[in-house]
Amino acid sequence: MYFSFETIQTLVIGFIVVYAILWIKKPRLSENEPPMVPYKIPIIGHTIDFIYNADKFLSKCRKHYGDTFNLYVFGQVITIVGNEAEHEIFKADDSFNLNEAVKDIMPLHLVLPRVNGFGDIPHLSKTVREEITGKLSLYTGRMQEQLMIAINKEIGDCSNPKVIISGQNFFSKIIARPMANIIVGEEISKHEDVINVFANITKDIGTLLMLPPFLSFIHPKIHQQVITLPIRFGWNPIRKHINTLKNYLRPVLEKRLKDKEILGDKYKPPLDVIEYYLNEPGYGTTIITDEYLNFICEVLIIIVFGSIHATTRHVAGALYDFAGRPELWDELYEEQEKIDKECNGVLTLEHINRMVKLDSFTRESIRSFGDVAGLMHRCMDDSFTFKNNTTIPKGRIVYIYLNDSFYNKVYGPEPRSFLPYYGLNNKKPATKIDKNYIAFGAGKHACPGRFLAINEIKICMHKLILNYHIKTESGKVAEKRYIGPFVLPYITGIVFENRK
Repeated sequence: MYFSFETIQTLVIGFIVVYAILWIKKPRLSENEPPMVPYKIPIIGHTIDFIYNADKFLSKCRKHYGDTFNLYVFGQVITIVGNEAEHEIFKADDSFNLNEAVKDIMPLHLVLPRVNGFGDIPHLSKTVREEITGKLSLYTGRMQEQLMIAINKEIGDCSNPKVIISGQNFFSKIIARPMANIIVGEEISKHEDVINVFANITKDIGTLLMLPPFLSFIHPKIHQQVITLPIRFGWNPIRKHINTLKNYLRPVLEKRLKDKEILGDKYKPPLDVIEYYLNEPGYGTTIITDEYLNFICEVLIIIVFGSIHATTRHVAGALYDFAGRPELWDELYEEQEKIDKECNGVLTLEHINRMVKLDSFTRESIRSFGDVAGLMHRCMDDSFTFKNNTTIPKGRIVYIYLNDSFYNKVYGPEPRSFLPYYGLNNKKPATKIDKNYIAFGAGKHACPGRFLAINEIKICMHKLILNYHIKTESGKVAEKRYIGPFVLPYITGIVFENRK
């Protein structure tokens, strides 16, 4: 067979290029790293298994390679840590940073430049802890009222059975109403377009995640540059939401500043988050300018994104779990009926705390609807050595293997079964974090908003169970769906029918 010189030259150049790419993309491991799980396809590595079969794949890796191991995904080495080492990540808060890890896949720092994405996480945590969680007893009545308004508006009369599809998107409209009331206050939250802002922020920010990071096979920065091109050319998925909030915030904040100046010590500050920021050093102001409104709206959007995303996800998961498990209907209904009679329809924190069966059910729903792996952190030190003496280098992204905790043997011989009263029987409320329940993180950076979220879920479920017969359209528990290690919202129908 004859090959021309040009053909041979092309083949040689092609071979050199392919070899160079393979050499460049070959994983470079530092000394004494966790074991690298073998893979068959160069460059692709473990990406296919990670995207399409994360649950079984990570379980197999954990069994064969131990608690800490490396994978080659989207052209990058990542480290997976299981139940034994995960708390080393949470405790070494100076060595690991969640915000820096998230930037690669969700560049919020470009969408919200004034607060640098998730911004000042310690201050955000302080705000939620002191101004929301610390005042839950004051907000409980308002939350209940707003949830009932939302339920009546979005579900309403179901004399004839009503089927609702896509539970998580639907429930963002319900959770948005009490959150708007708490964050921007009673006056502003009366406007439906403000409620729509709160309901849609999570979805619109999610548009940044629509493009899988395939370009990361070349370099993570290339993926980030491509997905942010529209932003750098002027498109911003949440600009319309910021403009809506600004229109309503300006007159309210201007009036508050004027009232404070006139009334002095007689001024009675409204109970909401914007009043807190108006007086907080570094966040407050004496003049409401356009730049100040842009800044404070970005701060509020971060709070909204964090609070509504998590709460909506978990209340939707709890509802689907309840709807698909008829063996639990009577017992949970009886508890809610008893408490409703005791409080005469008006819940206080004390009544919510007495929903012990619903609390335990909620905890179990959160455990069973968790991601396979997540809570990514980036190593910020030159290196970090685990107690098992393996070491990872600076810049390494670490995934917490959540299922290693959620389905740990402490939950019995069948940890993947649904255990509705495990929390009740073991005195573990839904807000309490432990080694095998880290849905809200762990350590001093554990989510301070979990107390609000759990209370909202319980109030919402309490009212729904009291007012409706609820079942899945199929009559079965909905199957979980994943993209990579992340669980997706249920999309099957739920049937609501008025209780007689």
